[in-house]
Amino acid sequence: MRLTQWTDYSLRVLMYCAACEGRAQPPTVSEIAEAHGISRSHLTKIVMILAGHGWLATTRGRGGGLRLMADPRRLTLGQVIRETEPDLNLVECFDVQHNTCRLNGYCRLKGALGQAMQAFLVALDGVTLSDLLAPTARSAAVAGQLPHLIPIQMAALQRPAAKAAPAPKKPVRPATARKTAKPPPAKG
Repeated sequence: MRLTQWTDYSLRVLMYCAACEGRAQPPTVSEIAEAHGISRSHLTKIVMILAGHGWLATTRGRGGGLRLMADPRRLTLGQVIRETEPDLNLVECFDVQHNTCRLNGYCRLKGALGQAMQAFLVALDGVTLSDLLAPTARSAAVAGQLPHLIPIQMAALQRPAAKAAPAPKKPVRPATARKTAKPPPAKG
């Protein structure tokens, strides 16, 4: 499963605003767009949807910007993903209206994937917006530095490395250089 760009950007906006809580000047759409290299117009649409959910308040004009209205200790990733992902159907048979699978009713794949999706969302229900922010991100945001530079441990998110091939039992001899014909003498 892959989250849509819309959800990814929604999470970035919410995290940015949470990191900027307490800053004298709230972040603007332009600031967030520039910090993340995202189209301002696209981000404006996302901000309007997030405001519609009551998670953000927007203020126009001088001194305006975005303020996080949701409590970051209570807003979970599961909530945000359920509201921003248009389609959580992993396979066709999850969508009753468009299902054309002939195995419907006989196949156990739908049940297995349904359980996996539920486990995924339950796991994300246990992660709040506040959990995503390192303490240094908040202090950097208050100081006016870009809070999108939040350090994360990518090693924890990566698959374990494949096992190395076992070492050979006998030492391997290096190949001997083949004798080559002598080059012809230089004409002079």
